[in-house]
This record gives sequence, structure tokens and C-alpha cells, in this order.
Amino acid sequence: MSATYQTLTSTTPVSGTADSLGNQADRLLENARALGPLIRQHAEDAERTRRLSKPVRDALIAAGLQRMLAPRSLGGFETDPVTCARVVEQVASYDAAAGWALQTNLGGWWASRLPQRGAEELYGSNPSLAMAAAFHPPQQAVEVSGGYRVTGRSPLASGVHDSECVMLSAMVMDGDRPRMTEVGPVMVAFVVPTSDIEIIDTWHTLGMRGTDSNDIAVNDVFIPAHRTFPLDPHLPPNPHFQGPLYRFPAVPLVALFSAGVLLAVARNAIAEFRELAARKTPFGSMKTLRDRGVVQASLADAEATLRSARAFFYEVLNEAWARTTAGQPHTLEHRADLLLAGINAARSSASVTDIIHRLAGTTGVYTRSPLERLLRDAHTLRHHGFVSESKLESVGQIYLGLPPEFPLVVF
Repeated sequence: MSATYQTLTSTTPVSGTADSLGNQADRLLENARALGPLIRQHAEDAERTRRLSKPVRDALIAAGLQRMLAPRSLGGFETDPVTCARVVEQVASYDAAAGWALQTNLGGWWASRLPQRGAEELYGSNPSLAMAAAFHPPQQAVEVSGGYRVTGRSPLASGVHDSECVMLSAMVMDGDRPRMTEVGPVMVAFVVPTSDIEIIDTWHTLGMRGTDSNDIAVNDVFIPAHRTFPLDPHLPPNPHFQGPLYRFPAVPLVALFSAGVLLAVARNAIAEFRELAARKTPFGSMKTLRDRGVVQASLADAEATLRSARAFFYEVLNEAWARTTAGQPHTLEHRADLLLAGINAARSSASVTDIIHRLAGTTGVYTRSPLERLLRDAHTLRHHGFVSESKLESVGQIYLGLPPEFPLVVF
């Protein structure tokens, strides 16, 4: 099955007016919707092979969805975070793994911190470049002439087999100890070609099986300086990345992929249950699920929970984008709001999916039921580091005037 979608280029349309950029956002969303039949057709293949199928990967690229965060000067779209979240949510409504695959767009944002030469080398000939990433734990980097030599291992490099390169973090070492500053170890991020890493087959998981989120290892690999940058929140973007997108905070940009996918998973769970409730009569009952008061109340509660979480998420995201385009700074409390909105969207979506699965009874325990996979996917992705409930502590710390334990919130 093939998809029909509009061809987008870096100049379709990019004049910079609100109308033209709105048209581009609409076209990206239309293309995402058009991919539905193809993505659904290959969803089981992704689940079985533990990576996105080639037809789906190729279609995401052809539809322009793999260059949303790359700069226009290098052929990208510089898509605003709100549109990006909506595209992710739309694609994930067909298959959570396909929606999550779009997070390899993030390299297009992080490349703004690379030296200009590094960004051009990566994206100049391929604005749809897929960059996997694994930020924790940091590798060990030894400074040498012209760059670093890096060694280490990290888990959860999603989409790694289909990526051209991988972004990792590292502590700069002096002998067997980290190089220190007043605020902690010297940290760098670096980009390494996927051909230079070892992919370790560890992705045998509860859910999100089609995301190819395997471990990766590097062993004394040389990284030239122009493919590295210091992990400094005050580092200015290079000349290709002067648009407002590259002044948007990093943490909510990463978190929107988790939140968008989980919102779609929960919505699918509700839709599946509403269809089931009309035809299933539970054991020991004379009424269908639809006719039972406890089911009616629980479904209404789940609907309110999901809609509230989604509304809060997009409200905060829209407010942040408006600040960014107006050239206003993002305070630490603004960043806490963004982190909280992502966490709340993720945990609320997982909770809704759990409630719906419980209402469905034994139907949801069978692999033939879509609810079985939706539950597994929700309870896997809710643990992603940027939307994990453990980060609520950092949000509360910021609200109480304390330094946050989660250091990346300042990026």
C-alpha cells in the first residue's frame, strides 16, 4: 500500500510570514494523516523485527517528516514545537513506534550547538538525516590533537540501525579522573557515525518493541572537534540556526516526542474500548459493558483526565513558543512548567490506558487485542527520562526556589 502526500521542500513555503508558515504546518499534518494506512499495514512487522519497517521509514522521509527540526538554510523546515508535537501525535495514532521514530529529528536541533562546519557536514547534503541519541551515562573523552578519543557504552539509542549517526555525551578525562570546573565535570556532546559504533542487541522489552532502542558502544573512537560541543546552556547557536526554534528550551523539545506518543496511545485505548463496550457482556452479568454504571463513570473520568492533560500540555507549549517568537527569555520557572506539562501528559496517558485496559477485563490480556499492546507501550514509554515522574522533584524544587536536581532542565 502506498501513501499519497504533498511533496514539501525547504522552500514550501518558507517566506517567514505567519500565513506561509501556517500552510507548511498544515501540509506536514496532512502528510502525517495520509501515511496512516501504510503505517498500520507495517505495525506488526515493526513489533516483530523490533525496528521500523523500511517502507514506513522511507515514507516518513518522503513526506518531509524527518526534517522538521533542521534549519531552512540546510534544507530543513524549522517546524515549531507545537506543530511538531501534533505531527508526532498523529503518526503515533497509527503506531506508537512510528511516532517515536520521529525523535531522530532532534539531531537537527542539537546540531545548532555544533560548530558551523560540523552542522554543514551532517545536514548540508541530507536535511532528513536521522540521528539517534543516548545521553546517559556519559562516555569518557580524552582530549587529543584535533578532537577527542571516546570510549563507553550507553543504552536506549532509539532508531539506531536506521540512523546515519549517533549523538552521545562524555566527561572529559584527565588521566583516570574527570576534568573539573567550579560547577562539576567538563561535559561535551559529540556526534559519531553509526558505522563507527557497536550496536549491542538488548532491545527485548515489554513494549515499544519497534523502536530499535538498543545499546551502543564506542571504543577509542576519534571524534573531530567540529563534531563536538560543550554542554553549556549559554552556548550560542551557529549561523545556520538563527531562527526562534533554536532558542526554544531543549528539555520540552525532547519531551514532546514522549508526550505526543503517549497522548495518542491513550486516545487509541479509549477509542478501542468504546467499540468493545457495545458488544461485550462480562462474565456473570446480564448487561453489556456499555450499560454498566461503573464503566460509564470510569470512561468519563478517563476522558476528562486525558483531555485535561492534553490541554495543559499544548497550553504550556503554545505559551512557550509565543515567548520564544517574541524574543522573551524563558525563566527557570517557565522551564519547570514545560517539564511538568510533559510529565503530566505522560503519566496521565499511561494512567488512562491502564484504566481502560482494566475496564476491558480479560479481553485485554490477549495479544490479538489492540489494548494489550497499547498497555505495554504506555507503561514502557512513561519511563523515558525526560517525562519520568521522578523529575517531578526537580519541578517542585524550582517552584520552591531551590536548585533543580535534574541539570538538563536549564538547557
